[in-house]
Amino acid sequence: MSTSHCTLALIALCLIQGSICQWSVWVDRSISVWEGETVVLNCSFQYPDPVRDPSTVTARWLKNSPFPSNQAAEIYNNKNLERVSSEVQLIGDLNERNCTLQIDNIHKADTGTYYFRFELGQGNNWSGEDGISIYVYARPTKPYISVPTEVIESDEIVTLTCSTGNIDQRGKATLSWEGVEDLTDSTPKNEEQWAGYSWSLKSNLDFIPSHQHHNQLIKCTVNYTPYPYSDETYITLQIRYAPRNTMLVVNATQEEVKEGDCVTLVCVGNSFPEANYTWYKKEQFMNKTETLNTASGNILFKKISRKNSGLYNCMASNYLGHSLSSEVEIDVQYKPDKVTISQELLYKCIAEASPPAVITWKISDDSINLTDPRVSIKSEFNGSHTVSTLKLETTASFCVSCLAQNKHGVSVTERCPPGSYTKMLLLVVGVIASGAVVIIIFIIVAWKRKKEVIEGQELESDSQPVIYTEVQTPKKTDPEGKDARIHGDLVARIQNWLTHNSGNPV
Repeated sequence: MSTSHCTLALIALCLIQGSICQWSVWVDRSISVWEGETVVLNCSFQYPDPVRDPSTVTARWLKNSPFPSNQAAEIYNNKNLERVSSEVQLIGDLNERNCTLQIDNIHKADTGTYYFRFELGQGNNWSGEDGISIYVYARPTKPYISVPTEVIESDEIVTLTCSTGNIDQRGKATLSWEGVEDLTDSTPKNEEQWAGYSWSLKSNLDFIPSHQHHNQLIKCTVNYTPYPYSDETYITLQIRYAPRNTMLVVNATQEEVKEGDCVTLVCVGNSFPEANYTWYKKEQFMNKTETLNTASGNILFKKISRKNSGLYNCMASNYLGHSLSSEVEIDVQYKPDKVTISQELLYKCIAEASPPAVITWKISDDSINLTDPRVSIKSEFNGSHTVSTLKLETTASFCVSCLAQNKHGVSVTERCPPGSYTKMLLLVVGVIASGAVVIIIFIIVAWKRKKEVIEGQELESDSQPVIYTEVQTPKKTDPEGKDARIHGDLVARIQNWLTHNSGNPV
């Protein structure tokens, strides 16, 4: 109910009761309030008619006594406002005979009984016999949780303390914990202490710190009765522990790692404070471990190559200890490469690939089949290397091809025996020599013909006049056609040799 409604109700009551209410003051019985809050003292008053000018009314609020005296402390006087605290103001309207007072930021020392008195002049003064009792309770301070400077995972007991102060002894304050169910089975106990100027309350919680408690939210609440009040505070536990459960995770664009892929290695684990990382790489078929030059928690291969294949692991460490991950194999796959054939007593083909390549053989001589008893093939696998040997029990000359293939591609190399290269060399030399002989013969024949023509012209010039006419120069006869036969035999031998060797590969 508002102050104006309260005033009207009181005036109506006075009209019913008659002249007794001609001089009256009505206030609340009591108010309980927390220190620092704002309190409103509802008040109304009445005096007999005729109505005097309200501006002449002096309104006064007194503490501890209804009448001005040494025991009474004047809290408010509308005629002497310079002595009134800024935290006190009359919010009622005297014209409506409303004397409601408001006190801001009330203090515990303001506890007491307050009376309203009004003065009309010429001895017409009135003090309310009933005062309003104000009980100001000390507000408990916000709870505070104290934690040791450094809480390390161990078998030793650690104590958390929640405390609050400014406890009013007229009521009862308690402290309670939340989020500690898995910390301890013991029940914390509240303990009150006199701090020299007020009472304080604290509660101790004992537990054995574990890494499982790290980042756990703990709450402490203060509750006060009978005048209800509560406040709370939170902390996040910071438990320091050595790295644990360290593992290496491969983050690749696809399940199989192929040469040129983007691959990230991530070292993950639990620790506080944060761990530093050391990376190791071991060659798969060599007893050699390399420490990589990085302290980051991850390694990025933008375009991974076969050189990055190997066994990787990482170690996470802080000042409390370290933890080593298990090894993870990175097998960078690629099509067959570096395929070579060596020939001693056998043909040997070696191919490097990942996954290992399958090697097949081809022989240029169609008369020799790979299923022939004279042919034996043996293949061995050593990591990324495949070694295949081909044994041929024959003296024939031919070329051998090695085909290495996996799911990423194929590579082919060929090797011919030294005899094949000798034949080719002889063929080339023979062709060149034959051509040279033909050219030489042609030059000799042409030179002889030219010489005969010149000699015939000289003989005729001695007996006949010089005329320009066609002269038939007699040729020296070759009764047996010796020159033509030499030339024909040479050409026939070259063609015959080319025909018989055209099927053999070089």
